Amino acid sequence: MFLKIITSQARHKWGIALLIVLAMTSLVTLYVYSSNTTAFANRSMQLVMKNMGHNLLIIPEKADARSIYLCSDDQTLFSDDTTRRISRARNLSSRYYVSVLQARVEVESQELLLTGVEPVGGEHETPEKRNMVLPLAESETRLGYECARMLQKDIGESVHVLGGEFRVVEILPPKATLDDCRIYISLSRCQGLLGKEGQINFILAFLCLHGGSLDRALKVQEQKLAEMSPGFRQISRMDIAQGRHFARITTQKSLYYLLGIVAAATVIVIAVTGLQEVSDRRHETGIMISMGVSHTYIVCLYLVKTLALALTSSVLGFLLGSALAVRFTAPFLVVNTRPVAVLWDQLPAAMALTCAVALVAEIIPIIRLLRLDPNTILAEQ
Repeated sequence: MFLKIITSQARHKWGIALLIVLAMTSLVTLYVYSSNTTAFANRSMQLVMKNMGHNLLIIPEKADARSIYLCSDDQTLFSDDTTRRISRARNLSSRYYVSVLQARVEVESQELLLTGVEPVGGEHETPEKRNMVLPLAESETRLGYECARMLQKDIGESVHVLGGEFRVVEILPPKATLDDCRIYISLSRCQGLLGKEGQINFILAFLCLHGGSLDRALKVQEQKLAEMSPGFRQISRMDIAQGRHFARITTQKSLYYLLGIVAAATVIVIAVTGLQEVSDRRHETGIMISMGVSHTYIVCLYLVKTLALALTSSVLGFLLGSALAVRFTAPFLVVNTRPVAVLWDQLPAAMALTCAVALVAEIIPIIRLLRLDPNTILAEQ
């Protein structure tokens, strides 16, 4: 009987029911589309900032940063096991570690920065979240832009360094930094050529921001690093760190503000239609109350009908919003990320959001309903 009354009411006032469904479907569609687009675009921008390079330099506390920047002969050495030990710490926010040993050497009458690198992988790494620095084989080298120009080398040619022969496998794009003058080889080969087995000069890392302010994230990272590896400190490259942070909060805040505006408009539409329905059904409601039907029963009729419409709208809106996101998001992503697809795990959140908005919007109509006086209504009849 309960469901029959609800179905009859919805069919009798189909225009109001349709308006509520359209309003809530629009809300869910915009929520799912914006959420999906924001998630993939946010990730895309974060990958852009990540590809700019590492934003953390980890060195011994007593090390002179100038020696590292200038690649002088008095650089402090420490064990390369430190990188592997730090990479296993799950409480740190840093990722994508690289052990680095560097020295100034003369290659074919040109003074260059010989740089041994060894990326240290982590459990979190995937094809999308891989280290920015790729490993090199013992006989391979990667040249900076100016390094390749000065040596007049191209991919596939050979370079002789300290008696060793290396095949050029990549020439890096110009960065307008000292990295343009580096000749990269594997860390183990570099250690052997320089006679510094098991030693490095510094560790590169990347700070991944998951929430909160940038300053707070850096302070927490410094504190945890000090606890994990006493005697070491980090130097932050703030331009990359800030760019990644701003990319995240900009997309997230724009999503929240947009959804807030649409949710407010949806609440108003549902509230107005609810008040209109209560007014149209006041005679029917008065008769039911005079027959002994409780206010709770009548309120449940309204709420169950509204929730049924909300659930229907959430499913329709989720499917429509997901389809629009898949159709329109992929073409404008500026860097490859995981394939844009329907995020089915967002369906429960979409359903909960729709039901919550519907319940909030029905508060005013329900208050109006509870204040109806059946005696007055019957007297009017």
